[in-house]
Amino acid sequence: MKLNDYLKDIFFKMLNFREAAGYATTTYKVTLLPFIDFCCSTYPDAENLTAAMLDEWLAHKGYTINSQAVFIACLRQYCRYINFLGTKAYIPDEDYTLKRITYEPYTFTDTELQVLFSTIDGYKPSTNNKKYKPEVVLSPMFRMMYCCGMRPSEPLRLRCNDVNLDTGDIYITETKKHKDRHIIMSADMINLCRKYDEIAGKRTWFFEYNNGPYDRKWMTSQFRHCWKRSGLQEHGNPRPYDLRHAFATRNLIRWTDNGLDIYHLLPYLSTYMGHSELDSTFYYIHLLPERIRKSAGINWKQFADIYEKEGNCIED
Repeated sequence: MKLNDYLKDIFFKMLNFREAAGYATTTYKVTLLPFIDFCCSTYPDAENLTAAMLDEWLAHKGYTINSQAVFIACLRQYCRYINFLGTKAYIPDEDYTLKRITYEPYTFTDTELQVLFSTIDGYKPSTNNKKYKPEVVLSPMFRMMYCCGMRPSEPLRLRCNDVNLDTGDIYITETKKHKDRHIIMSADMINLCRKYDEIAGKRTWFFEYNNGPYDRKWMTSQFRHCWKRSGLQEHGNPRPYDLRHAFATRNLIRWTDNGLDIYHLLPYLSTYMGHSELDSTFYYIHLLPERIRKSAGINWKQFADIYEKEGNCIED
């Protein structure tokens, strides 16, 4: 049996199996489908996936360390599934495993956020396609991430029915680890979304392009473009995800400055952000300014002890 005859068939069977078991599939689709297409087109007469195919793909693709680590982890599961169904496929051994590099979140200053969002608000489109409206989409999209602590994929997956523009309720149904959650926008955020909704018109997805949602790659490219246009690129290279990190740390700073009980409020922040474990929220302590970490009114050491025991989950 040739690769073209079974690779994609088995792949989608595996995705259906994972979905039925309650596991996410998006990373597998994005990571493995290009590799499968490459194998089928480059080795049309081959009967099995081999180490040589993998080596050629890695040389062709030029992954970063973290991207290759994700790819190999997904490919390993896929090849195991192929073998489980009775067809041979090379399962990547430990020589392909790379130690992932922990990303250090970018910490925005107040001035940088002001300049960045001013640039986003002044975005000028580079296309005449009326359905392609970055100048309309970017302000509510990126503010939703910053003001509501959303993961980059979450605003992209929102349907209009998930957003109540009367009450400000947002229902996030396709979250990490399939944990649905309910959050509420501020009054300013509601007003901004209402203005956007009037311009966007009737649609299925809250942020929609050509009858479908915008994708993560597009969002990242737009964020980088705005960051470059803001003139801040010499300060560093943040990602859209860093807006979520900024939401967490700034809430902690505000609570501390106002003398609120951090111990009792932290679980609420964890729930709002959709963290599966409280230790994911503890991570943000070390991103706080030194003046906050040295506050005599808070036993940060107790938090730090818990964080060290539980581990690092910065991308949760």
